Amino acid sequence: MQNYPTSAQIIYDTLAADATFLSLLGEYNFKSGTGPLTALSVVSAGEDLPSIRKVSGVECIIQDAGNTQAQNYLTDAPDYVTTWSLFLVAWEPSKGADLQNAAERILSRFVGAESIQTVATTDGLGSLVQTKVFIRSNMPIRPL
Repeated sequence: MQNYPTSAQIIYDTLAADATFLSLLGEYNFKSGTGPLTALSVVSAGEDLPSIRKVSGVECIIQDAGNTQAQNYLTDAPDYVTTWSLFLVAWEPSKGADLQNAAERILSRFVGAESIQTVATTDGLGSLVQTKVFIRSNMPIRPL
């Protein structure tokens, strides 16, 4: 049976079950003393994680709402395709190569995914580089 990334939760669950991907991620440490936890999260655009004290290594943020378009076929019944956005951020002490490895692992799991807009981040934040990954809901997930 083929699985598809039809929600942010499915993407999260797929990545959270991938030991190779998790080994490429950094850690969250929270002001409450909780942590370290793997730097993998699902958030709404503009939402902050609860009181983070520090992020180290590569962080993966999955937005819980995507861009959706209707694709009408011969029957005129709409079929909706959602493009999910993930952000990978390289926090110190990681480097761009670490972010690249995490991006390539995501691309290897989600057919047709692409990584774009790799940009430097603002000095002083502790992050060095980030990239945006797009995953389409109508493309299958490759099994482990």
